[in-house]
Amino acid sequence: IDLGNIKNDSKMAKELPSLMKLKSALYSSTYRSFVEQITNLEPNTLTDQVDCAANCHTKGCHLLCHDDVIGTRKVSYIIYLTDPDTAWTDEDGGRLELYDNFDEEKDDNDDDDNDDDDNKKGKSDKDEAIISNNGRKVPGVIPCKTILPTFNSLAYFVVTPGVSFHSVQEVFCDRPRLSIQGWYHAKEAPSDIENATLNRLKSTAKGEDTEGSFMPLRQIVDNGNEKKAAAAAAAASSKDDDESLTPSDKSYLAKFLNPTYLQDKYIDEIRECFENESSVQLRHFFNEEWSSKVKSATSLMDENDKLGKDHRRPSSSSVEYDVGVCDKWIPVGPAHKQRFLEYVGDDDDDVDDSVA
Repeated sequence: IDLGNIKNDSKMAKELPSLMKLKSALYSSTYRSFVEQITNLEPNTLTDQVDCAANCHTKGCHLLCHDDVIGTRKVSYIIYLTDPDTAWTDEDGGRLELYDNFDEEKDDNDDDDNDDDDNKKGKSDKDEAIISNNGRKVPGVIPCKTILPTFNSLAYFVVTPGVSFHSVQEVFCDRPRLSIQGWYHAKEAPSDIENATLNRLKSTAKGEDTEGSFMPLRQIVDNGNEKKAAAAAAAASSKDDDESLTPSDKSYLAKFLNPTYLQDKYIDEIRECFENESSVQLRHFFNEEWSSKVKSATSLMDENDKLGKDHRRPSSSSVEYDVGVCDKWIPVGPAHKQRFLEYVGDDDDDVDDSVA
């Protein structure tokens, strides 16, 4: 329910008298002054703009990592109104997850080819990759702090581009995660709003994952720009000789993949689908032998970590974000874009042993 846009004399306001009183108190000058004090903001930083809602997260609901920066938002808050008679536990999920921020890793393509090799001594490849990119920050892979949505508790933080990273853990239980959530606004948007996660994800600037504009070939043709479509098709065709799979490539990949995906006809169809839709789903990707190996290996790891419906782990296990992490599997972020485990174990020659 968007409380900010409910007029005090409306029918809905009369049906929600307690919420309306709470909204009035939260955005009163007295309480705004209190918020400025506890967040170390200058007096009169916050305006009287009302921006809040009553939220209900049910089983399966969650929010991905973001920094909350939109427009003039300055302070974010959430008041938890979960069932007071049954305490919310780790097993229920729904925690507020907070992240540390780190200097963004510079793209390898931006590295100076003339770097002095002597300056690289004593640094690992990972160390070398951690280079500040215009002072921008990214969140860590896993939360550094989590907070249970305990009844009658308040969480808040100052909204800062590329800093105030947070997410909401999936709700595991059948009970609703009720809350009043909103923002206090400043007079102006932050000067570095271009570093906000929303702006970054939408950006097509140099160095971004989304660098450059994108338009499917089908859309280019539909727009009547056949010359541009022909040029794009020609550019793609010119790369075919260099990028096509050789017989040797196919022979190697056939050890692992479904043979259907190695046929030129289907490779072309997959590429066309990806160019037009920006995504593609490949079912039964591995061949039967490797599908069985991968399933056995992952099932064994789940058994070792006591995961799955056959195991009842302690309630605290819901915040064990390092499950599955080991010397061969490392977490990869940043969390506002992705979070997965990457295999960094044996070389290709030892791949059979890694899942045997």
